[in-house]
Amino acid sequence: MKPSLLLTLDYELYGDGSGDVFKHIVEPTQEILVMAERYNAKITVFFEVVEYWRLKQEWESGNRMGYDRNPIEAMEQQVLDMISRGHDVQLHIHPQWVDARWEDGHWVVDFNNWRLGTFSSPSMTLKQLIAQGKRTLEEMIRPSFPHYECIALRAGGFNAQPSQEIVSAMRELGMRFDSSIVPGGKENGRLSVYDYSGVPIDKGYWYVDDTLEEPSQGRTGIVELLHVAFPIVRLFKFLSVTRIKSILQNCKSAQTSFASKTSTGENGGGFLKKLSFFFKTEYQTWDYCLFPTWMHGYFLRKVLKQSGRDIFVTIGHPKSFVSPRSMECMLKKTCSRFDYPTISGISNIFFGDKASQ
Repeated sequence: MKPSLLLTLDYELYGDGSGDVFKHIVEPTQEILVMAERYNAKITVFFEVVEYWRLKQEWESGNRMGYDRNPIEAMEQQVLDMISRGHDVQLHIHPQWVDARWEDGHWVVDFNNWRLGTFSSPSMTLKQLIAQGKRTLEEMIRPSFPHYECIALRAGGFNAQPSQEIVSAMRELGMRFDSSIVPGGKENGRLSVYDYSGVPIDKGYWYVDDTLEEPSQGRTGIVELLHVAFPIVRLFKFLSVTRIKSILQNCKSAQTSFASKTSTGENGGGFLKKLSFFFKTEYQTWDYCLFPTWMHGYFLRKVLKQSGRDIFVTIGHPKSFVSPRSMECMLKKTCSRFDYPTISGISNIFFGDKASQ
């Protein structure tokens, strides 16, 4: 039996609220699906539901937000089309959208509520947020696919710490999988704060008890699907054509991200320290939308050495999909070595009752 390579896709605009639903989500997602289906690969799409709520609220109030066609209808139709083609749709949450507002022709998100693990709002609790997200997806999909179930969660920006309340909410809601942990990953910036440096890079998954980042001693009701991640000198990432193209697609968001990572913590405090950011090592996820071909080859060689591992989680973002050639290279290199199931498709391996779509 081949090991499983999970192709996951975060279906979202930019974290600062910028971007275009058609240009940065719907159209590149369609390209990604076409490419994947050439290799009989299925994708698990993590649908950013809070962003969807705010967009829908504005559209239904009469604000066209600059669109000449309905972005909500386009997203909903694409979700149903994906399910009909055997792909999977699960829950993604960026809490900065909970109290986002449309102001002077653009979105203003709540940068103080960036992390799911520390979510706080007078309008709802963290459990209510996850529950409403799960309900939104099920109400969207079940009229056409009655057996669909939202069983998996991914925290926006991998910000799942502290994770005790997330685990508790997932358990009460009957959710089975999380995929927020980047082994070796650590960030202490103005926005993202997490420390997964103690998570080993050779594990594909584990059952969890009270926290996502620590394994249970037995089989529990929730599985953490760990990302593939390896240490990379940051400068190498930024010297690729695909990375430069992605940055140029939305310079404002790239500037926000860089500023948030270098304004505090070990990289803050002046030009030289900001410059040193590029020469330090960080743990990088396997990004099939963003990697140049050489990085796909490098990551593949690394994962093939993890002989005891049978599940590998990759990630992509339609907003950064700038090189179909690079993604096809990755699929050509992996299609003979791996299966490409969805998260719902592997549920029976862990729980014996496949989550049917």
